[in-house]
Amino acid sequence: MKLIKSTLIGCLSAGVLVAGSVHAESISSDTVMQTQVAQYNKTQLIDMVNRADVQNKLMSLGVNSNDAVARINAMTDSEIAQLNDEINQAPAGGIVGAVLTVLAVIAILDLAGVTDVYPFIRPVSN
Repeated sequence: MKLIKSTLIGCLSAGVLVAGSVHAESISSDTVMQTQVAQYNKTQLIDMVNRADVQNKLMSLGVNSNDAVARINAMTDSEIAQLNDEINQAPAGGIVGAVLTVLAVIAILDLAGVTDVYPFIRPVSN
């Protein structure tokens, strides 16, 4: 009985020491919502790029759809939200144009050396 009591006290003491070093922090519902909205927006853009009409237009402009998806994945949450807002406010036929405009702006930024998204574009300054 004494052995069981000593073992139990030892285990409880070890548990208290370990539990004392654990730090938990609450996550606000606002943070969770922002994360979910950002993920939804990113998924929405990737689904749009994967559409056949958008892929055909990208191919006609010489842009690989995999490069476009990689760029979307590299965008910050605020950039994705801004792009989605612009697309959602565009007329129904202008969605493809809005996506292509963004991709063209990214290509121009690559040419200027501001970004390095498309590996096939060399900056003008080099």
